[in-house]
Amino acid sequence: MKSQIYVLTIFCLLSNSFAQPKFSLDIGFGFYEPTLTGFDDNVIDFPKKSIINRNLLMNVGFYYEFFYNARIGYHSFISLDAKNNVTLDSGGSTANFRRSINYHCFPLETFFRWRPRIELNFTLTPIWGRSIITLETASDDQLEDWDNLISSFGGIIPIAKLESSESMINNWLGYGSMLGVRYYLTSRMAIDIKSGFMNHYYNEKSWKLKGRKVTGPKMKIDDLPIFSIKFIYSIR
Repeated sequence: MKSQIYVLTIFCLLSNSFAQPKFSLDIGFGFYEPTLTGFDDNVIDFPKKSIINRNLLMNVGFYYEFFYNARIGYHSFISLDAKNNVTLDSGGSTANFRRSINYHCFPLETFFRWRPRIELNFTLTPIWGRSIITLETASDDQLEDWDNLISSFGGIIPIAKLESSESMINNWLGYGSMLGVRYYLTSRMAIDIKSGFMNHYYNEKSWKLKGRKVTGPKMKIDDLPIFSIKFIYSIR
């Protein structure tokens, strides 16, 4: 009996030594359809919505396989929009506009091999959402330009004088869930396709400019279906 226990212990140790956890890197794209009313129905001539600036998400991340059928990691879905010389008021004041929405995800993923090259996986993730609106303006026009932008969202700028800040920022929390299929091209490279949803607790009144709360754009980003396709490279 003791010899069997010794053999079993040695087998487990050897199994662990040969089946070390793996790191994997991924890069790809996501697709979703938010409702950004604060930009679409605004008097300011923001960039017109398109697949590129509205539905397309760039995706980068990494995972660590800490158990034989489970991974933890980080990845980010990023939406970008930009336009130069956006007209902010009837007087012809203009500024270069930049907008980003970044969905920072911290997923826990379980998986199993359905076929030698095919994996099925399920992901749950908390999400830290962060959006940044940047205006590139001349210093003399900075206060007036920000005042025009925030007023267009229905708010009032609470600052008598702006010095050098050109960005307003909003942070929020959310969560998501996705089902996926991964096809292994080789032992280290794979294509991963996922679909699911994201839900966010975004508040347009929680934007900050120079540490003060201001009103930002209305964005409906709760109960969002999402689809992603990624290229995976594993590092043993």
